[in-house]
Amino acid sequence: MKMRTLSVCLVAAVLLAIPFAATGAPDAIHIGATVSQTGHFSSEIGPFKRLMNAWAGIVNEQGGIMVKEYGKKLPVKFTIYDDKSDQATVKKYYERLATVDKVNLMLGPYSSPLTFAASTAAENHQIPFIAVCANSPKIYTRGFKWIVGVIDLGQRYTYRYWEMIRKEGKAKSVSFVVEDTIHPLGVFKGSKALAEKAGLKVLTSDVVPDKTRDFTPIITKLKKENPDIIYVSSNIPFAINFMKQAKEMSLNPNEYHCIHHSGVFRDALGSAAEDVIGQSYWVEGMKLGDTQLINDVLKKADVSEPMYPWSPAYVAAFQILRKAIEDAGTLDNKKVMERLKQLEMETVLGEEVFSDTGYGSINTYPSQIQDGVYKVIYPPDVATGKHRYPRRPFK
Repeated sequence: MKMRTLSVCLVAAVLLAIPFAATGAPDAIHIGATVSQTGHFSSEIGPFKRLMNAWAGIVNEQGGIMVKEYGKKLPVKFTIYDDKSDQATVKKYYERLATVDKVNLMLGPYSSPLTFAASTAAENHQIPFIAVCANSPKIYTRGFKWIVGVIDLGQRYTYRYWEMIRKEGKAKSVSFVVEDTIHPLGVFKGSKALAEKAGLKVLTSDVVPDKTRDFTPIITKLKKENPDIIYVSSNIPFAINFMKQAKEMSLNPNEYHCIHHSGVFRDALGSAAEDVIGQSYWVEGMKLGDTQLINDVLKKADVSEPMYPWSPAYVAAFQILRKAIEDAGTLDNKKVMERLKQLEMETVLGEEVFSDTGYGSINTYPSQIQDGVYKVIYPPDVATGKHRYPRRPFK
């Protein structure tokens, strides 16, 4: 009887010596996301499932992410669905990530419309949600408590460009061509005010349906107006169609600015893409501190930054996610979300601080396609090339 009692006591002592949290540790940190592998946005982020899994692979090769509550590192696991660039589909899958897959955190989909729809699942189920490439104010004015966003608001998306234009003092007028969808509209509204503040005369602003294929009436009008800058606020398919017809009709302003001008845009247009300015988060050679993680993730994922210029923003999101978990020391949803909101950190794209409503501080830089290469042209301390103005006319 005494021996049995002694054995029970010894077993109890051993169990008490093992931290309780370690015995209850999950197998992995489970992150949910969708990627537009098909549909309208696939030309902008189609291969980003590889990007997420590449980062997870790098982290897991290092042993995982340290979670103090469990006294050990945990590997990262992604569950990723194809949202088909569709709001109803994205809403369905984020609801599934919350209720069936039971993820610890969510990374948002590409674009403001999809993020607007997806983030309701995170809010309803109280799961930390990190929006990546979504900057419409509508996302952050709903009183949601479970969302932060990597990037600055759409109204400031091209503020560095207009700052450059003001300092150069060369351009005097601008006309806007705007795709009637949430992100391009938000960027346009901010850019119009910034252009006026920079001293430019806004000649016209044409807001047209996203399915527009014939731009002849607009181009004819623009030829008569003869603005210094034609500013196209749109997604890539819209911009490609507009620029093809602009070349056919010999519309030759001093500058074209197409807010999205990725390698998909460049390759579709060939010589017509030369000297077009758009926005980039990072290009090779920029002086932004330690950006090795961008190179490592892109190489492992076999993703080209010029083809997919939003990829560095995703790398910054990965850093934010990791830092929040490490600092919180737990996977408790509430504590991770509290830590996210308090974060002030240096990312591969510069300092990240979140506003009270959740949007971030990271923004883009004006980049120009010069001899097929993307060159950041402002500000001088990070630039990899000089602004070509006026552009060379279409040949």
